[in-house]
Amino acid sequence: MSKLQFKILKQKWNARVWEITLNGITLKTPIFMPVGTKATIKWLILDILQDPKYIWEHIDPIKLILANTFHLYLRPWSKIVKDAWGLHNFENRKNWLILTDSWGFQVFSLWLANQKFNAEKHSHKVGMKLTEEWVKFTSPYDGSKHIFTPENVVDTQCELWSDIMMVLDVCSPANSDKKTIEKHIAMTHRRAKRAFDHFEPKYNDARGVLFPIVQWWSYLDLRKQSAEYLSQFARDWIAIWWVSVWESKELIQEVVSYTAPLLPNDKPRYLMWVGTPEDLLYWIEQWIDMFDCVTATRLWRHGIAFSDHWNVKITNSQYRTDYTPLTDNCDCYTCKNFSKAYLCHLIREQETLWWALVWLHNIVYLNRILEDRKRNFLKNEE
Repeated sequence: MSKLQFKILKQKWNARVWEITLNGITLKTPIFMPVGTKATIKWLILDILQDPKYIWEHIDPIKLILANTFHLYLRPWSKIVKDAWGLHNFENRKNWLILTDSWGFQVFSLWLANQKFNAEKHSHKVGMKLTEEWVKFTSPYDGSKHIFTPENVVDTQCELWSDIMMVLDVCSPANSDKKTIEKHIAMTHRRAKRAFDHFEPKYNDARGVLFPIVQWWSYLDLRKQSAEYLSQFARDWIAIWWVSVWESKELIQEVVSYTAPLLPNDKPRYLMWVGTPEDLLYWIEQWIDMFDCVTATRLWRHGIAFSDHWNVKITNSQYRTDYTPLTDNCDCYTCKNFSKAYLCHLIREQETLWWALVWLHNIVYLNRILEDRKRNFLKNEE
């Protein structure tokens, strides 16, 4: 029996609303999950994402957040988090669900560093070696040596007391030929089986559930192969990954539209790394139920906030004397209290309050447009 209880409240064509309960916390999809890589979102007190004063009185409090297993394993160290009685106590997120993502992409990132694409960012020489049995890597923090296996990745996420865990997959580099990708897909499938075989005896005692991840670039035949094989492990949920990194929007739509119908129709679907307003509105009509992306909380680097009329690049000189909110239909704390002119002032002066205010707005904005669609969908006639 699944620990993750879910039921479809309404479905019409390719869109649906689920009610999902796990570990005593209930939420409704579609939902956007903020990314808190190191058990936090920089400069943002997460409690405000559940406070109507700061989000929107008509929006459900945000109850799901992502953390990064790789970084938390290295710092502060997963055993320290375990001794603190898990992430929920360690970061005081007792009324949240926490998803810890796969290390597959971090392994890929280490491969990039090893190829000297971004080695200058690390104080230590970064190395990575991939075999059938394990991944050996050098910590970018202190140069220490570590080994990942499908089994110890599960164990580490159990130590973190994650609610939703992801398997250790293999992410092929962008320039890989199809033969290499076929090798990696076979390895990913074997790793998934090892992970679920290892997790099955722990299932009833562990806090969390484990998701398989369907991937493999734009090769539709490999997507089909991956979806068909990994669906057998979709006891609770299933994820789609490895689109939206370098591909065009048209290719992403082709790949995911092809993949989603291949997955079990009686399980929710999680599309990883997709998080612009237009993407969310498109994909909730295409069988997708949950999303995450760093875009909402990284746009401050470019001075950009979401709006109903394209994005607002707040550094533009036209906003220095614009005393209207970021967008008219948003009731978040930022839009209710501050004008574009003030936000333009903050970012020009490099005041960190800007980052907190725009991140709050962007996260609330994505959840608000999903909430609007969800409420309208449920109100419509059956």
